[in-house]
Amino acid sequence: MKATKWIGLIVIAVVMALGGYWFAAHNKSNAAEPGEVAPAADAGPVVKVSVTPLRAGSIDETFSAFGTLLAAPGEANSASAPFECRVRKVFVSAGLEVATNAPLLEIEASPDTKLQLEQARSERDSATNQLQMLEQRIELKLATKPDLLVAQQRVHDASLRVASLEQRGAGGPQIICATAGGMVSQIFAQPGQIVAAGAVLVETIGANQVAVRLGLETQDAAHLQTGQSVRLLPVNGTQPLAVTGQVQWITRAVNAQTRLVDIFVKPAADSHLLLNEYVEGQIVIDSTNALIVPRAAALPEDDHYVLFTVDKGHAVRHVVTIGLENAQEVQVTGDGLAAGQPVVTVGNSQLQDGMAVETGSGQ
Repeated sequence: MKATKWIGLIVIAVVMALGGYWFAAHNKSNAAEPGEVAPAADAGPVVKVSVTPLRAGSIDETFSAFGTLLAAPGEANSASAPFECRVRKVFVSAGLEVATNAPLLEIEASPDTKLQLEQARSERDSATNQLQMLEQRIELKLATKPDLLVAQQRVHDASLRVASLEQRGAGGPQIICATAGGMVSQIFAQPGQIVAAGAVLVETIGANQVAVRLGLETQDAAHLQTGQSVRLLPVNGTQPLAVTGQVQWITRAVNAQTRLVDIFVKPAADSHLLLNEYVEGQIVIDSTNALIVPRAAALPEDDHYVLFTVDKGHAVRHVVTIGLENAQEVQVTGDGLAAGQPVVTVGNSQLQDGMAVETGSGQ
C-alpha cells in the first residue's frame, strides 16, 4: 500500500511539472515584440507595430559642410618691417584682443641690414670729404665745375640711402604697434628669427572681420548663391545653439589641398565663435510644404517606395514617391494619404496589405 501511494504522488508531481512547462512555453510564444508575428485565435496572424501620425508641414533639404573660422578675405591688418630684421620680443599671442597702438613685438636690424647702414654712412662720409677737397681744388683752379657736380651727386645719393634706412628704423630697436583695435589672428615670427623686408610679422582683425571657410563638393556648390542663409554649429559644442550666417563669397576653383570648393560664410555679429574653431555649416538647398514621414516609414521596393498606414486594425499598403529629404524625415506623395493617418515606423518590413496589426506609439 505504501509503495502504491508513493508511486501515485510521483505521477501527480510529473504531470504538474509538465503542465507548468507547457503553460510557460505557450505564454512565451504568444508574447510578440514589434515586428514579430503573433498567432491570433480566429483572425490569422497579427503583427505588433509602432506608428506615428502622418505630418503635414514644411521640410527642408539640407547638406552639411565643414570648415574653420578665420579672418575674412581682405579684412586683416598686417604688421611688417620695411627692412630685414631680427625679432627681439613678441608681446602678444593668437586670439588676444588688442587696442589701437598696443605693442605687438620688438625688432632690430638684422646683421646684414646693420652692415648696409654702416656702408651707407661710410660712403656718405667719404663722399662728403671728397666734395670738400674738390671744392678747395676748384678755388685753386685745379678742378672743373662738372667734377663738382659729380661729387655733389655722390654725397646726395649716399645721404639718401642713410636717411632711408634710418627713417625705416634700422638705426636701433623698434616697437611694432597695432594700427587698429581688434584681435590677433596669426603670429608669423618668433623671438630670434630673421625676417625678410616686407614679410608679415603679426596679423590682426576686427571683432567682426571673420568668416567661416567651408569646403563643399563641386555638385553641392552649384546649388549656392551669395546671400544664402547658413546655420553654423561649432563641432566642439562651445555654442549651445546654431549661429546664423550668410554666404559672402563662393570661389570658382577647387582647393588643391582638399579637392573641395571653398565658400566663405559671414557669421552674425554676436556669434562669439573662436578663431580656428572647427565648424559645421548646414545649408538649406530646397524647402516645401508637404506630407512628411520619418525615414524609417518609407521602405524601398524595386524601383519605388512603399509605406503602410493603419485603418481599423489592418495594414494599408501605399506606393509612394519620395521628394525632399533630410537626415530624419522625407516628403511622400501617393494615393490615399492624408495628414493624421497612423503610419507604421517599426514592424513595417513584416507587413502585407490587409494584415491585422496591433499598434503602439512610435518613437
